[in-house]
Amino acid sequence: MIRITIQQKIDMALTYSDMTKTELSKKLGYASPQAFQKRYTTGKFTLEELEKIAKALGCEYSSCFKYPDGKEI
Repeated sequence: MIRITIQQKIDMALTYSDMTKTELSKKLGYASPQAFQKRYTTGKFTLEELEKIAKALGCEYSSCFKYPDGKEI
């Protein structure tokens, strides 16, 4: 199984959206790019924060458990 970190997912979304971390940090209202970078380095984002990141990137963030029978929780 391939494991992708949340930082890697954010990096891929930034690339796809043609946006830099600096631009994202401004859209999210961080006081400085360094403040966002510190948060990014830890990778400890709440679901609400990930949804805000997605909105700023013009996409949706989806987090759920998916079962083989198609059930999502």
